[in-house]
Amino acid sequence: MSMDTALIRQRFSAASASYDAEALAQQHIAAHLWELATPHLALGASVLEIGAGTGLLTRFVLDAQPRSLTVNDLYISPQVQELAQQFPGRVQFREGDAEHLDFGGPFDAVLSASTVQWFEDITAFFDRCARVLPKGGLLAFSSFLPGNLQEVAELTGVSLSYCSDVELQGHLARHFDLVAMEQGEVALHFSSPRDVLLHLRHTGVTGIRSVVWGKNSYKDFVTRYTARYGTEQGVRLTYRPVYVVAKSKGLPCSKP
Repeated sequence: MSMDTALIRQRFSAASASYDAEALAQQHIAAHLWELATPHLALGASVLEIGAGTGLLTRFVLDAQPRSLTVNDLYISPQVQELAQQFPGRVQFREGDAEHLDFGGPFDAVLSASTVQWFEDITAFFDRCARVLPKGGLLAFSSFLPGNLQEVAELTGVSLSYCSDVELQGHLARHFDLVAMEQGEVALHFSSPRDVLLHLRHTGVTGIRSVVWGKNSYKDFVTRYTARYGTEQGVRLTYRPVYVVAKSKGLPCSKP
């Protein structure tokens, strides 16, 4: 599926005010990614963060006192701008599509939480990361595996095309040595299928494509979702994150 970056930007920017209250899975994922990355991140590192969103991972990075932090996203949120003001002179912004943007650099580490699943050519993105990292430089990211948000995907037919863990390893292999890879599952429960859809809207996940619900199609969705995924705790929605920590094999550091 070809990504509409304008739609993705619009949906995530519209969701920025509600994002942190709704993004329970993403908060968990950012925290665990940081836990895995921290042992491999040098003190005083220069860091590039891809897809900062509202700063769930950015907060951890800044608390670690990096020498510098370059923050990228299609849309630099007010939350990240406010965080940057607390560290004057240390944070730079690179707004735009990370698949085509000049990152600057070089950097000691490239970090990214819940972003690379949106990219059309993930191998090319990893190649670009390798060009701004020294040998042994850190690449740590989280993405999602096939079966992510499967409840919605099965009923609507709308889903991203997620890489498997084996495919991710293959995409990384040319320029990176794998240090760690973990799979996880985060199951959320909601009072109703309507609340599931609101959750997805409030976290910007509906940026895959525009979906127009008719009265009958919406009613059918609610009925089938409740019947298939209802539990004692409510209706279920499942995230399937994957966490990757890798080190660069070493390329001449030059701007992509």
